[in-house]
Amino acid sequence: MKYKALWLFISFVTVPAVCSFGQVNCTTSTKLICEFPVSAQTLGAYTIGAPASAAAQSVGNAINASVATQLTQLPIPSASIGVVSLRQKGQEATAPFDNLGPLLTDRPDTVGKGHVYAGFSYQHFNFNSVNGISLGTLPVTFTYAQQSPANAGDLQVFYGSETNRVQFTLDQEVGMATYGVTKSTDVSLVVPYNEVQMKVTTYNFSAFFYDSGAGTYTNESPAVSPSVYTQGSSSGLGDMMVILKQQVLGGEGSRTAVAGGVSARFPTGDSLNLLGSGAFGGNIFGLFEYRARIAPHVKIGYQWNNKSQLVNLNALPSRLPGGLQFASGVDAKINRTFGASFDILGTQFVNSPSFSLSNGLVCPAKNSTGVCVAPPAAGGAISQSFNTETTGINTYTTVNVSFGVKWVPVRHFLIYGNLLKQANNVGLRSNLVPLVGIAFKR
Repeated sequence: MKYKALWLFISFVTVPAVCSFGQVNCTTSTKLICEFPVSAQTLGAYTIGAPASAAAQSVGNAINASVATQLTQLPIPSASIGVVSLRQKGQEATAPFDNLGPLLTDRPDTVGKGHVYAGFSYQHFNFNSVNGISLGTLPVTFTYAQQSPANAGDLQVFYGSETNRVQFTLDQEVGMATYGVTKSTDVSLVVPYNEVQMKVTTYNFSAFFYDSGAGTYTNESPAVSPSVYTQGSSSGLGDMMVILKQQVLGGEGSRTAVAGGVSARFPTGDSLNLLGSGAFGGNIFGLFEYRARIAPHVKIGYQWNNKSQLVNLNALPSRLPGGLQFASGVDAKINRTFGASFDILGTQFVNSPSFSLSNGLVCPAKNSTGVCVAPPAAGGAISQSFNTETTGINTYTTVNVSFGVKWVPVRHFLIYGNLLKQANNVGLRSNLVPLVGIAFKR
């Protein structure tokens, strides 16, 4: 099911247990984490040898962390979509509140003591860019210096690049169950199953080096630049979640409903195969709803994560970025069995490793007066400039817009569909994300 292809670069997730970490050796590992999207082995084979892999390592870690951080916090359906029962003020009997609720954010309403909600959904992600850089033309560059093996006083500076065309998809099936512990308290279990597919074509290899002893540049690019194709896939259980929600206002037919809750995410997915985060996570949140034919709702939360290997594969684990989360939207009742919802969802990633691209002149050496010794322009055989990745730490917020519809074909059952689109071009970005699901409540 997995193909050992190229090793290094955009290494992704982490070790699949909270307290079990170690450096990842991509020269021997068969995990999907070591297959995407480009290989230092290939870089060395077609340019200037194995040392290029070490030079590219820091860039690969930043790309890896940028991508894998968001894979751990993809939107999932609410654990209480559909009809809920409300106790009318001054009466013991319950009556249905048939506004069907939002799809990708929770509502304050609970399912009721002894009642059960169960649901299953499917959504498809087709990722197209990371940090505003297209995955269709993702450049990877390197530069490093070493002493000449023949002369310790002779400094050699290497630089080069290659381009990657990456197809990266994720299919996610989510099963969930909610039980009403009391009339105002719910507990939910969320179990995701993930299927990851990657196809990568690497091409446009180039490499050069400057020898300070000879004062010359050499073109080490292959005479015929090959295209190298690799693919990999993985599937399995993702990170399971347990959610506890307590309604504090709105239990007796009130127009206004307020609730609070906490959730815990457990690293049950194989993170080295991009199926989980490799880190325990916790979330605290508050919910607000005004019950009406057009019902506005708001959710505000904060995500905290433990340490994960994905932040740097070749060092000790570091804290997986988290931050504020918010959602706001409206749920509209069209008739008793049909409804629609619209949401804006935001997720913050605080102090997340990131990278950006820039283009500049190559200046590997300076003369005695401090002036750059640039490559010769004649003939264009030696590149004078090339794209470079700049790594760093950044805080950013992804913003998604969501529109969905819900339909009750028969009593107790709900069918729903949704479309999700990221509104800003930061972090890991997907094409339009379709979602379909079915739920049962009794």
